[in-house]
Amino acid sequence: MNNDIVSLYNNYNENQLSDFFDRLIEFINKYERIFSRFVFEDTLQAVKKLDSSDFYLGTSKDNTEGLVRGYAKEMVKATKKEICYDAVHLIWDIAAFTTQETCPSCQDDELKIASSTDQMKIYKVCDNCLITQLDGEFVDRPQEMIPATKKQVHILIG
Repeated sequence: MNNDIVSLYNNYNENQLSDFFDRLIEFINKYERIFSRFVFEDTLQAVKKLDSSDFYLGTSKDNTEGLVRGYAKEMVKATKKEICYDAVHLIWDIAAFTTQETCPSCQDDELKIASSTDQMKIYKVCDNCLITQLDGEFVDRPQEMIPATKKQVHILIG
């Protein structure tokens, strides 16, 4: 598992983000039994079905290449739990649509658009202070969320 994730991360190419994203999903599917020990079941089932063509990839200002390179070094000796955690978070970092709307709470980050795992609810969330909005109202952050699809982004912001 460690060698596979390190190889995947070492082959990251920012110009082929959709290919990398799909290979990361393939990795999660390959090691589903291990991921199922550390990732919420609904989240895992939703993430396993993600396809790069359904998302606006790389909209955050995060240095994705830097993240991936850093993760690659850490994954050499990482535990299975750490690998699962990092892979799922990397999916979020790549696929969560970042708006140009500043967080109304912390004023320190731009809001991202997220979805419930059943894709019935669309949220605006702040990765920094963790506030969550549903239909313009602040709500408790759900335990499980996935990145919003292109369709969901259009529903929320037009």
